[in-house]
Amino acid sequence: MSQRRTFCFFVVPLALLSLLLLATTLGGIFHHHAGSSDQSCSICHLNHQAADSQLTSHRLPSLDLIGLRPEPQEPQFAPSPESPRLPARAPPIA
Repeated sequence: MSQRRTFCFFVVPLALLSLLLLATTLGGIFHHHAGSSDQSCSICHLNHQAADSQLTSHRLPSLDLIGLRPEPQEPQFAPSPESPRLPARAPPIA
């Protein structure tokens, strides 16, 4: 059973990849323009399209003062290295 599983994990993806490669190669071979330019072709139009440039605008965050607020207070508890002596769980039922 493990040999069949190994076969499925390696051969099936390899067959799908080779099918994809064959389809794209044949698609490129049979793609031609008889009597028309490649500018009107939707597939070739993507090859001739220039990459969009990024918009140059000021998008940095600005830290504006919204209003006066009191500063946060220090916490009222003091951490201690001792842990409280509380049981971790209920005692077992007899």
